[in-house]
Amino acid sequence: MKNIFYRIFPEKEGVFPYLYIANLVIPLYFLFQESQGKLLLGLLFMAVLVVAHRQAYWSPQHTLGFVLVQITIILLFGFMYDPLYIFMIFIVVYQVVRLPMQWIYVVCGLFTFFGLILVYQVVLSGEYYTILNLGPPIFGGSILPFIMKGSIKYKEMSENLRRTAEELEQKNREKTRLEESKRQMLADISHDLKTPITTIQGYSKALYEGVVTDEVQTKKYLTYIYDKSIRVTSLIDELFMFSKLDSPDVPIQKELKDICEFFRGVIAEHYDGFEEKDMELDIDIPDSKIIFSFDPKLLNRALSNLLQNTNTYNPENTEIYLRLHQSESKIVIQVGDNGVGISEDIARTLFEPFVRGDKSRMNDGGSGLGLAITKKIVELHGGYIHVDTAPNRGKTNFIIELPIE
Repeated sequence: MKNIFYRIFPEKEGVFPYLYIANLVIPLYFLFQESQGKLLLGLLFMAVLVVAHRQAYWSPQHTLGFVLVQITIILLFGFMYDPLYIFMIFIVVYQVVRLPMQWIYVVCGLFTFFGLILVYQVVLSGEYYTILNLGPPIFGGSILPFIMKGSIKYKEMSENLRRTAEELEQKNREKTRLEESKRQMLADISHDLKTPITTIQGYSKALYEGVVTDEVQTKKYLTYIYDKSIRVTSLIDELFMFSKLDSPDVPIQKELKDICEFFRGVIAEHYDGFEEKDMELDIDIPDSKIIFSFDPKLLNRALSNLLQNTNTYNPENTEIYLRLHQSESKIVIQVGDNGVGISEDIARTLFEPFVRGDKSRMNDGGSGLGLAITKKIVELHGGYIHVDTAPNRGKTNFIIELPIE
């Protein structure tokens, strides 16, 4: 029943078209008071009017033509039957309003012109009471469409202003968040650089001033200095990579390669680290080749960051799930584990710079930029990365989706 109901008028129009058509009940009542000849002709006019009214909704590109047909029929009723039949103009007004402004002027001008001719004929006939009754339909066909159009335009302008205000507010919030993020980033950079540099300065000063004379202790201090210098170099390298990837014209050198073999190679590079912590690898990669266009260096960096994090932030004997599969439109790479897990609150900001799995600033050797770099690399490939904190298997699952071009 509902399908039949919406075949008459489009569903998006709701009940309004039916309400407008329902206004034909009164003209039909008076039409049946006419002679048989006028009745049949009038019913034919009514049928054409209803069809034109319906088609104006289904064929919006021809609305003007259907509106002119309806107005012509209404004026014919006014001239051939009774002037009060032009009250039917209110059935068409809503469709007139949908026309471009220049055509509203034309349609309303034509109706006003012929309406005034009708009024003039009524004046000549001396039916002054009828003249008073013709005021509303003349107003409805000549002025009301402009009032309705103005009201709709005002509503649209108000809605646009509201949307613009919301967008500006959203942009201001985003700007504030970015500024706060930059300030936090500078603070984190200062912290992460200051700590190892201070250590290097302290140990090197002790060696320079001869405070340490024991050879074993000297070697220990030199080891500290070397390790901290590596830490500083790594952080600077991460900062450079992050800044480089943040540039709009960052170069990306894509190659057509077997991504299955590539992923196996990346896993092999980190195998020793997993073996040292007795982590069990569950690898599901197709044996067949999947030729895909990607930047090997950048994607290696992205996947290595995920694998290093999985190793670093999970305890021994953790199970690691590594999977790659292809669908019709994308390649999906998953790096999951059953380790310590990540809370939903942290997961929401996990790919922002200097955010770590425990949200702390521990001196764990990480820069806090790894996942931010991974996200940018994936996005450079037109892909998407997210973390599932409640996967079907394990506790954490990083999912990379790369579209197939």
